[in-house]
Amino acid sequence: MGSNEALKNQLNSYKAKFYKNKAIKGAIVFGALLILSFLLINTIEYSGRLGNAGRAILLYGFILLNFAVLYSKVIKNLMLLNKSGDQLSNEEAAEQIGKHFPEVSDKLLNIIQLESLSDKDNELLQASIRQKSTEIQHIPFVNAIDLKANRKYLRYIYAPGSIVVLLLLFLPQFITESSTRIINYNNDFQPEAPFKFLVQNNQLNGFKDEPFTIDINTEGRSNPENVFVVINERKIKAEKINADEFSYKINRLRQKTTFKLESEGVLSEEYTIDVFERPSISLFNIDLDFPEYTKIKDEQVQNSGNLTVPEGTNIRWIFNTKETESLAINFDSDSLNLAGDKKANDVFEVNKTLSKSSAYSIQLQNQYSGNKDSLLFQVEVIKDRFPEINLDQFQDTVLYKNVVLGGKIKDDYGFNRLTFHYSYDDSNYEFISIPINKSLNDQSYYHIFTLDSAKIQAGSELKYYMQISDNDAVNGSKTNRSATYSFKIPSKEELEEEIEKSSQQIQQKVDESLKQAEELNRKIEEADERLKTKKEMDWQDEKLMQEILDQKEKLAQQMEQLKKENELNNSKQNQFQPQSEELKQKMKQLQDIMNNVLDDELKKMYDELRELLEENADIEEFRDQMQDLRENSQNLEEDLERTLELFKKLEFDKKLENSIEDLEEEIEDQEELSKETESGEKSNEELADEQEKALEDLEKLEEELKKLEELNQERKNPDPLPDDLDEQLEDIKEEQEKAQESLEEESSEEENGEKEEENEEGEQGEEQESKEGQQKQSQSRQNAAKSQKRATGKMQELKQSLENMQSAAQMEQQQENLEHLRDLVDNLVTLSFNQENLMNEFKEIRQSDPRYVKLSQDQLKLQDDSKIIQDSLVSLSQRVFQISSFVMKELAAMNFQMSGAVETLKEKRISQAVGKQQFAMTSINNLALLLDDIVQQMQEQMANQMMSPGNGKKGNKNKPQMGGLSDLQRQLSEQIKELKESGKTGRQLSEELAQLASQQERLRNALENFETGLDGNKLGEKIDKLIDQMEENEWDLINKNITDETVQRQQEMLTRLLEAENSIQERGEDDERKGRSAENYELSIPESLNEYLKAKEKEIELLRTIPAKLNPYYKKETSKYFKKIKENN
Repeated sequence: MGSNEALKNQLNSYKAKFYKNKAIKGAIVFGALLILSFLLINTIEYSGRLGNAGRAILLYGFILLNFAVLYSKVIKNLMLLNKSGDQLSNEEAAEQIGKHFPEVSDKLLNIIQLESLSDKDNELLQASIRQKSTEIQHIPFVNAIDLKANRKYLRYIYAPGSIVVLLLLFLPQFITESSTRIINYNNDFQPEAPFKFLVQNNQLNGFKDEPFTIDINTEGRSNPENVFVVINERKIKAEKINADEFSYKINRLRQKTTFKLESEGVLSEEYTIDVFERPSISLFNIDLDFPEYTKIKDEQVQNSGNLTVPEGTNIRWIFNTKETESLAINFDSDSLNLAGDKKANDVFEVNKTLSKSSAYSIQLQNQYSGNKDSLLFQVEVIKDRFPEINLDQFQDTVLYKNVVLGGKIKDDYGFNRLTFHYSYDDSNYEFISIPINKSLNDQSYYHIFTLDSAKIQAGSELKYYMQISDNDAVNGSKTNRSATYSFKIPSKEELEEEIEKSSQQIQQKVDESLKQAEELNRKIEEADERLKTKKEMDWQDEKLMQEILDQKEKLAQQMEQLKKENELNNSKQNQFQPQSEELKQKMKQLQDIMNNVLDDELKKMYDELRELLEENADIEEFRDQMQDLRENSQNLEEDLERTLELFKKLEFDKKLENSIEDLEEEIEDQEELSKETESGEKSNEELADEQEKALEDLEKLEEELKKLEELNQERKNPDPLPDDLDEQLEDIKEEQEKAQESLEEESSEEENGEKEEENEEGEQGEEQESKEGQQKQSQSRQNAAKSQKRATGKMQELKQSLENMQSAAQMEQQQENLEHLRDLVDNLVTLSFNQENLMNEFKEIRQSDPRYVKLSQDQLKLQDDSKIIQDSLVSLSQRVFQISSFVMKELAAMNFQMSGAVETLKEKRISQAVGKQQFAMTSINNLALLLDDIVQQMQEQMANQMMSPGNGKKGNKNKPQMGGLSDLQRQLSEQIKELKESGKTGRQLSEELAQLASQQERLRNALENFETGLDGNKLGEKIDKLIDQMEENEWDLINKNITDETVQRQQEMLTRLLEAENSIQERGEDDERKGRSAENYELSIPESLNEYLKAKEKEIELLRTIPAKLNPYYKKETSKYFKKIKENN
């Protein structure tokens, strides 16, 4: 049994080694197969570039194949080695051992077979088994299997393994890439190409709605010509930068995006771009709160960050944002960073008041990034500019009464006020406000500044400027001013010289106008004579007519200029050389005469002549027209001649009055100088200088008096001047020269005394000499003072002489003129009655009546009488200012009608002659009434002069005078009472009532003139009632209604007049009134200022177009402005 066991053990060892050997061989086979299959599938994949399915088959086929070989060749044998599963049977093992060992042959097989028999107890059998076992027991069965023999199979591993190593060394992608693609069969792999794609973006992250650029590089043996980006199965060509660089720009990323790259069959892996959102502004509003003073309505700006705002504007930014966690505004001007105040989800607000311009940026932030776009804006802050002003000014260098100011003011938002600053002493400036529209930014202004007559005097100077201030409420009102101008009033001497020169020019122009009128009359007479002998007009007649019209036009222009110059000259004299009331009245009357030289009636005649020329009228019409012109043109010549003579008379009176006034001033100066000489307060040198000036003033006065004499000699009716005028002037001059010599001698002695005192200082006779010098100086001063007093006395004598001459000549002339006027009135009344009687006789006769010739001769005699009256009245009109142009026209009408009556009587046209006589009588009656009125005026004037002797002097020129009115009213009352009791009726009653009504009217006018000087005090209220009673009295007289009530009213009026005179004496109304009233004159506006007036009117018209729906406040302000403008203009 032992041998059998040994055989079994050997047999088991054999099996174990068998399976071990088989497992080793299987492992070698598996290794070789693994490498070969690996090379195979890599070769297939590498060369075939299989898709996902093919690579999956290769992978799983490779795994299954190798796993099957591994299991069958290795794992299974190892399991059998461990006796797991059906092992090799003993018989199979015995056969294998027998084949290997010849000596064993089938012995081992037989032993196994014998033992398998059922008869195990058979000894023989057992013996046979033992024998055979013994025979083969010494043979090691395991040696039948040579494990080392497997080494020869290792070449099947070495060979493919070497290939793999070589591939890894020289073509690694053959192994690595193919294996990777096979293992990752689910992934897409592009076929191996000579290049590969490299995406250069560090991060594939983009922002929504923003562009994204994919940067692509290729790497490999060669570079593709084009690269395509595959997005959503759309192939888009990338932009080629250079040989191995490409880019593709996605214009707007909307969502997460995947893409691949493809070129020449090479497809890259899939890439993914992640999309985030940047913080952004979806909408923003800016509320602009402008400063109130700018009058700019608050605004809201949407989505526009660049602003232009006035300084001081409060700005509020309101942002509606998206994906924003914080917001801030950074201002460059002051490096200020303002964080936004978050009001709601994604709504931020920032507030700031700006005072200077600045750039600013808006910064937004969230967890991913800030705002990409540079939100840079600019706020332009407009500083409130200084107001602008320019001034064009016109100085009244005629009367020195006004300064016309005009110009423009301009500001960005409006004005506070416009003021005119002025000073009369160059130190204390005053100002007045000029009305302007404060809300109108660009406007014109215009103002006339009237100089204060109480402060402005000859030789003084006004300095002035305009100042404008704006309405700046942020920095405070700013001002700007024009240049300072000066307006210097000429000295008294310069003004006198200017006035005298102007008067001479006026006189010269009147003379020239008179010559032109004479020439015009000559042509009119020539034309009239030519037309009388012609049936038709020729071109020479028409030319003469045109010359007449041209001459008249030239004369009219010259007269118009003459009137203006005379009016200005009168105003200038009243301004700087105040005249007496009498002279003022004469100046006014002369101006009225000038104004009526070419009256409307005469102008109308010339216009009718022009129309006749234009219409080529019949010659008969021209004859009639020329006759009318001939008659009226003669009046024109007479008016101009009268104007010239009255002007000379007026100039003489003014120069005489001015000379008396100058002499009075010199008397006062000389008296003052004599007092200073006696007092010794001033040095002799100073006194000598003042005396020398007094002597110069006397020489000027002497020159003025010589001019006065020359002017008097030029007049047709000169006034008598004192015969000893030159002697008196010489005496005055001699005394003044003596005084000056005494003062100069004393001054020289003073100088010598001072020198001697210096040279003889310390010597013994010094005190005695000093006393002698003082005695000489005192004597010289006494002599000078005596000469000065004598000179003063002689000047007073000269003044008295001139005043007496003035008064005597005036009264004498007035009395003479009055007598002449009375004679003329009487002659006119006689002429009127004669004409009336003659007219009545002509009404009763026929042409055949023998009395016709006699009555015609009487009419001719009446015409001669009227011419005598005409000559007297023309001569008188050259002396009497009260004779108006209307009087002269009535005179011309009277002569014209009487001449017409004579002519029609010659032609034996009685009815026409009677008509002419009727018109002539009307003119005679009118003329008589007018002259009678002038007589009454002159009587009143003379009465006033006698009742108020000072009324004719300059010192009393503005005093209200009432003396004598009560006496005149008493006389009138007595006349009315007598007329009521007389019982007169008819025409005689009517004439006397008309005269009494005229006297009452003159008294009332005098009372009204007096009331004007009372400046509306309580006394004026009493006089108003008195004037009303006088008017009632006039109506009663006019209506022939003289009753007891009328007489009673007269007594009440007389009582009121007496009370008024007493009130004036008690209240001191006769004291000289301060200041003087300025004469009105037409101020001519310079052309340079007209543009401002026009601009102002345009501005007013523009304001008038303001809508009716305007704010009530502005309506009110506009109305107030219109009112101010109206008052200013």
